[in-house]
Amino acid sequence: MSTATLSLPDREGYELFRRAIVERDSHAWAVIYTRYRGMLLAWSFRFSNRLGLNDQAADLADQAFARAWAALTPERFGQFPTLASLLAYLRSCVSTTVIDAGRSNATRECSIEALELCAAETPEHALVGELERGEIWQIVGAMASTAQERTVLVESFLHDQPPRAIYARHPGLFADIGAVYRTKRNMLERLQRNRDLQQLYQAS
Repeated sequence: MSTATLSLPDREGYELFRRAIVERDSHAWAVIYTRYRGMLLAWSFRFSNRLGLNDQAADLADQAFARAWAALTPERFGQFPTLASLLAYLRSCVSTTVIDAGRSNATRECSIEALELCAAETPEHALVGELERGEIWQIVGAMASTAQERTVLVESFLHDQPPRAIYARHPGLFADIGAVYRTKRNMLERLQRNRDLQQLYQAS
């Protein structure tokens, strides 16, 4: 759709996004943040209410805006021919950010449940399992030194998401799907070589 067919407010809004994305104009981004933050907040409260995250809604709206800022590169601008399509993308960023927050809040419970399934039956082994559980996650968590590694650790090892799904959910973190595969492979190789983990498994 040509911008000439848009209404004046839509043309102005679209041009604002064009300057922000294509020209990487920080002032334009600041104006977008001021103009559309109320809309992002409304979406965030609506989505957060379904997951019981109302107390985080404002922060999640800001995180969603930051996600959009990182993901909307000049090369991608052509995918959004109208202001409505750009706002729809912002809405999807809010939805994804809220879902990620809900999953992140559940990560500790999920990891504990997964480890409990592998725990030994006797009280003595259960006590050892409690001690090792903290050690294992402390070691593994410390090895994830970048945002990409932390994302792969949670999405792949806790939520069993394949690389293609991880890339689709976090396009701003990875250059391409190959980067997800490389990050996962590097994490696995480092985990396999880690002496502290080897000692824990040998002692179990």
